[in-house]
Amino acid sequence: MRQKEMYHHSFEEAYREPFGAAPKGSSVSLTIDIHTHFDVQHVILHYILDRTDEERTVEMDLYSEEHHYNSFEATLHMPTDPQLVWYYFEVVCPDHSLYYGRENILESGEGKVYDHVPPSWQITVYDPDYETPGWWKHATMYQIFPDRFYSSGEVDPSKAPKTSLIHAHWENDPVYIRNERGEVIRWDFFGGNLNGITEKLDYIASLGVTVLYLNPIFEAESNHRYDTGDYHKVDPLLGTKEDLETLIKEAKKKKIEVMLDGVFSHTGSNSIYFNREGEYDSVGAYQSKGSTYYPWYSFHHHPDEYDAWWGVGTLPTLNKENDHYQRFLVHNEDSVIKTWQKSGIHHWRLDVADELTDDLISQIYRQLKKVNPSSVLLGEVWEDASNKTAYGNRRDYFLGGVLDSVMNYPLRRIMLDFMRGEVDARYVHRTLTTLAEHYPRHYFYSVMNMLSSHDVERIYTMLEGFLPDEWSDEDKRHQIFRQIKALSLWLYAFPGVPSLYYGDEAGVSGGADPDNRKPYPWGRENKDLLQWYKKIGEWRQSHTSMRTGEFKSYELHEDVYGFERSTTNGLDAFGEKATDERVIYLYNRSLGQKHHVTLQVEKGKWQHLENKKRIFRARNGELKLELEPSECFLLRYMN
Repeated sequence: MRQKEMYHHSFEEAYREPFGAAPKGSSVSLTIDIHTHFDVQHVILHYILDRTDEERTVEMDLYSEEHHYNSFEATLHMPTDPQLVWYYFEVVCPDHSLYYGRENILESGEGKVYDHVPPSWQITVYDPDYETPGWWKHATMYQIFPDRFYSSGEVDPSKAPKTSLIHAHWENDPVYIRNERGEVIRWDFFGGNLNGITEKLDYIASLGVTVLYLNPIFEAESNHRYDTGDYHKVDPLLGTKEDLETLIKEAKKKKIEVMLDGVFSHTGSNSIYFNREGEYDSVGAYQSKGSTYYPWYSFHHHPDEYDAWWGVGTLPTLNKENDHYQRFLVHNEDSVIKTWQKSGIHHWRLDVADELTDDLISQIYRQLKKVNPSSVLLGEVWEDASNKTAYGNRRDYFLGGVLDSVMNYPLRRIMLDFMRGEVDARYVHRTLTTLAEHYPRHYFYSVMNMLSSHDVERIYTMLEGFLPDEWSDEDKRHQIFRQIKALSLWLYAFPGVPSLYYGDEAGVSGGADPDNRKPYPWGRENKDLLQWYKKIGEWRQSHTSMRTGEFKSYELHEDVYGFERSTTNGLDAFGEKATDERVIYLYNRSLGQKHHVTLQVEKGKWQHLENKKRIFRARNGELKLELEPSECFLLRYMN
């Protein structure tokens, strides 16, 4: 710091206290150090209220003069209306002003000097009356694409859509059958169903899973079922409402909650509501302007010109602000949400959450909490959810009363960029700590962390693409196994809810959709990888520090990233009782170089969690370690 002309570091409590997001109405102290060679007349703190774009200023007070630096301080009182607050510094000299702000808009931490208005630091001001359910922070998730997991019994072709292709062999690869315009004209099905999931609950539980997230299960024409035909009916190929209730009941016995995928931004064109194909016994919006459902959609020229999700004609977009639709979805006695609450569904993942209004999401949130305060509402968000802007509006996802969680695609992107060598450990440290700074703590510990999903390439295939072409297939398999171990352990030890996409634990590969939706390879699993996932699932269940311990990030070498999780003084990060414990995760991403690193820790012994015979001793407050290429450590403090 003392080599810099000016210095403020938002991660350090000496310069911003307290760290991170701030409750509404609270106070935040901000400090900046300025070298005495500047002839400083005033130091002005500029801050902007995001709701109104109103800029305010505070003259900072000189409170310390030492070691050729003057330190200036000001206290900001956070607004009582939850929102973002942005800030930067202006240093007024006799004949000019200098500014100090973030280095770039994506990373917090230390800043730099500018001769113009700089990028601002962010303070997320949230409503502390809303918190994510405590159980969710301890959860481990398993995501299933229902048609591809397990089939119980024979597939009944009469229950499939007319345009179906039903595979005779479970081992086949999924395909799209398209016409010359690229439109899917036949959907392929493998016959996975709800009873099949129920039969495999023991297997799912053996992975340490406590939440089962299912991609859409409602009646639809496609195999992915994001083109809902009837929100009140389970797709016949998957089973019945009673089958779903059985799954919920049996899962509950194994302490597993069930979460459904809610596709509420659009329906299928082949649906009871739109009925473009005329297959439903209803008057759909496509058929008549007098239809009950006509106001749900936005027609430019009835019936063939209408708003559709990404222009896909089979996915007509819903008018989320329509009162009749909102009552159908949330408020009527037989609304979609209330109907499935009665069947035991209390947790939802909202597809394309940014295409729903915050008001509608909040209505769903309130209805869920009214019946079950421990319910969880998770949104599909691909960016930093604290400052997400969609359709010209700043979203309120993490300010309170809107969402409990989001899919943490930023973490996945950072991990993969680190793996492919596009960023170094310093970038990983700064960007992940920036997320911790932006997200209120209970949200940071509640995001859904994943390596794969139905929307992205599977982790096995991604990693395979990062390796040198000249490597042999055997060398590639060995290397990918080591990398998956390292990344999955990172995921399971990191704050948030780790999500395992079905089949990743068995070594399933897969590129872009539909290749990432292959059937689970029953009897052909990668046994070593499967055992690894069972092991880390057990570790996460056994060690509170891996779930709700305090988080501290490390940059140790450009190739070595790590972090510490700790519970101290009998408490976790949320003040809940917990056994004192400290674990450190470290990973060397290099394919060919071993690295020596030194951590500043308390004296004592540290045990390698996978190979308990490996004991490392910290001397004089330093723990010296050597990491082989692609090696990861999870160390537990032994005293």
